[in-house]
Amino acid sequence: MGRLVRIFLVIASAAVVLAGTLTGLVVLGQGLLGHASSSQADPLLPIGTSTLEGSTVYADDGTTVLATLRGPEIRRPVKLSQVSKTLIKAVLDTEDARFYIHGGFDIPSTLRALASDSSGGGLQGGSTITQQLVKQTYLSPARKVSRKIKEAVLAERLQQKYTKDQILEAYLNIIYLGNSAYGVQAAANVYFNEDVSQVNIPQAALLAGLIQNPSGYDPLQQPLLARTRRAEVLARMVHYKDITQAQADAANATALPTAVTKPPASTDLTTNYYVREVVNELLGANSPIGGNYNERYQALFEGGLKIYTDYDPKLQNLAETAVARDTPTNNGGFEQAMVVIDPATGKVKAMVGGSATGSSAQYNVITEGTRQPGSGFKLFTLIAALEAGYSPLDTIDATAPCAIAFPGNLGFVPPQDGGPPGGKAATNDEGDGSGGTVTLVKATAQSLNCGFLRLGHEVGLPAIAAVAKEMGITTPLGAGAHPTSSASLVPSMILGSIGVHPIDIASAYATVAAGGVYHRPTFIDHITDKSGNLMYTGEAPAKRLFSAQIAAEAELCLNAVVSSGTGSSAALYNRPVAGKTGTTSGPTDAWFNGFVPQLEATVWMGNPNNTNRLIVNGAQVYGGMYPTRTWHDFMYQALADVPVAQFFPVDYGALPQTKYITSPQLAIDDKSAHGGYYNPNQYNPNQQSYNNNNSGGYYTTPATTGAVATTVTTTPPATAPSPPPTAPAATTATTKPPKKG
Repeated sequence: MGRLVRIFLVIASAAVVLAGTLTGLVVLGQGLLGHASSSQADPLLPIGTSTLEGSTVYADDGTTVLATLRGPEIRRPVKLSQVSKTLIKAVLDTEDARFYIHGGFDIPSTLRALASDSSGGGLQGGSTITQQLVKQTYLSPARKVSRKIKEAVLAERLQQKYTKDQILEAYLNIIYLGNSAYGVQAAANVYFNEDVSQVNIPQAALLAGLIQNPSGYDPLQQPLLARTRRAEVLARMVHYKDITQAQADAANATALPTAVTKPPASTDLTTNYYVREVVNELLGANSPIGGNYNERYQALFEGGLKIYTDYDPKLQNLAETAVARDTPTNNGGFEQAMVVIDPATGKVKAMVGGSATGSSAQYNVITEGTRQPGSGFKLFTLIAALEAGYSPLDTIDATAPCAIAFPGNLGFVPPQDGGPPGGKAATNDEGDGSGGTVTLVKATAQSLNCGFLRLGHEVGLPAIAAVAKEMGITTPLGAGAHPTSSASLVPSMILGSIGVHPIDIASAYATVAAGGVYHRPTFIDHITDKSGNLMYTGEAPAKRLFSAQIAAEAELCLNAVVSSGTGSSAALYNRPVAGKTGTTSGPTDAWFNGFVPQLEATVWMGNPNNTNRLIVNGAQVYGGMYPTRTWHDFMYQALADVPVAQFFPVDYGALPQTKYITSPQLAIDDKSAHGGYYNPNQYNPNQQSYNNNNSGGYYTTPATTGAVATTVTTTPPATAPSPPPTAPAATTATTKPPKKG
């Protein structure tokens, strides 16, 4: 009953002052009672809901802080017991000296405010600390009589629900004190670089004075007004006998702060690619921290989360060092980017998304870039072939040039051979360009395009696309509603003409390193809320895609790339290395995707903003040059203290019988690039040849002798280790590399 009487007195007083007559009292009072009644029904959220706290991002050691994520506000919530008693007295003396005596609102103060503001059309002043807390937490800042009444009613309700100390604590944590500081702890840090428990008399008076007008009394921007306001606060503290006049005089003589000490800003997400990726993931549609963007933003920047990532500081430093050292000086805007993955878990241990300068600073090549992978994409044709029952020791014709007609697509057939305008035969641009009859091991080692096109013809484009999707490629590989149907796929895909995200192709190679087990690449290990409760675990489930035997067969081929092929610059002394170089036409992109059993790393080089020809110091850049050297220099350091591990062993007894890879349809579709047109009707299945109406027979499928098959089957390719390095790999390109790739 007492509470209702107090509310009525405020309403009646407001009505008299504003209406000026008793008649006005009746009319206006009825309206104000309506506002009071509706305020009684409003929900009363907990007062702690306005205390916000930034989130912290940690490295994989759980202690190294990578970033503090916060909005523009600086908030440091504290308990009332942690606040300097001097500061509490200064705030109470200035804002609400009767705080511990009155209820939720103070009738005498309210009446004085009503009287002084009656001619101005709005209300200001006279608010208790409880009312100020209500205004900050529940109401809009509009100055209207209706809002003032609602403020008084909600303050009274708050008074009934919480103790005075709880209300004061919430208030001291929410008030804005300028320079992005919310709450007394943040302000003590910003203005004095002090903990709030250590705030002295002049500091307390300055902070208490800022509450009324943080920008108008800013000591840096308005020092004279700030000094005057501080003196007013000190005078009130003397009046209420909380300090002596001598203490006030000494405080008035104290210099004002001339600089602020703000905590480190949120990590510059334009340069820290790893943290930016974490932020993007947590703000994205599949985020575990909120159902919509606003919820996710508030949780991330205001929820006090602790985000533990998969980031390895040592590997990150080594990756950054290798990329910076081995990227040649150039005027073409060419950069290198790198990602490092643990094959056993899919955890992304390090990432260099680019140079972090200029326009590319806004663009992470590893996760946002879509670049042609070149011969790195041949992995999927190789895996598809091995799964289809082919052996790495099978032989195939890699002779170039080759004009092969794929079902529904004649893109590699020149017009004179019946192809479309613009059709062009493929060549072996990397490794040993002559080709000839080779094993799949050598075709991979030398990156022979014509061998892989013929292999892809036999395996089928849909099977290759399906393998690529299974192994983590997320970009579309074909057009239309069924991107893996033969009608929507192009044979140039085999040679890497379809753009992919570098992180996707890195995870594919990591799958081979893991023995055929795929893990989605992850950046976050787990997240806890500010109370320490586990919110999310980021570990990706393992999915076996193919057998360890298939993985071992693929590793046999990929190891030959390093031991005797286009990726020889990646060789590490006495340690097995596997990988694949890649160079796109133009060239515009150069790659090396390499791994040891414990670690996979992919290095890309090009201009992230365009497809300029990748020429440095007058020489065309191949994947076997700078990217492979960067990979080597990184791995050489990263594995310095890591025991040597072996790849999955090939069970040679389980390999299918060695054969020459061909078919009647391949012989029909395989056309000469030397001019002339081969009539499919003249195909001789016994001789497996065409009758050329210009230049005679063109044999696409030379016979394989039993001696060759026996030798290849019983003797795996040699993988002798390279000698130990005596110095870091050179950082300049040779103008004539021994092997391209």
